[in-house]
Amino acid sequence: MKILVLSDSHGDVKAMLRAVARFSPDSVIHLGDHIRDAEQLQKSLGNRPLYCVPGNCDFGSDAPEVVQFSMDGVRFFITHGHRHGVKFTPLRAVLAAQEAEAKILCFGHTHRQMYEMHGGLHVLNPGACSGVNPKCALITIDNGAVCCALHELGGDNHDPGN
Repeated sequence: MKILVLSDSHGDVKAMLRAVARFSPDSVIHLGDHIRDAEQLQKSLGNRPLYCVPGNCDFGSDAPEVVQFSMDGVRFFITHGHRHGVKFTPLRAVLAAQEAEAKILCFGHTHRQMYEMHGGLHVLNPGACSGVNPKCALITIDNGAVCCALHELGGDNHDPGN
């Protein structure tokens, strides 16, 4: 199973569409800033699931700030991260995900890509899917084994092939 992880799209729906076309994911996670972009993206996903949370720029959204779910037997904990102070350290988000017995924590907000392991917890920030060099992440789950990869999408006419 392939899961595309996007965050901080800030109106750049084209970059998200390029990522979907490039990776052909089974499902997509959008980590906020702008949740309206995720709603637009949903139209192009057909019946593929989209999981999303609002970010600090998603004023008035009534979507939950933390979403927990399982895919292929792997538990996810997703949040934008601003309420967990991730710009300073991901520790509060890590502790919350560990308490929820998640195997994968996904957050955005910092606009910086990051992938680390904390005990058995995969901690992933896909970076911002907007701007001059949009970024994303891809999670692959195969029989419970998790693989996370960070990718650059480049500009409209650029695809570095990462």
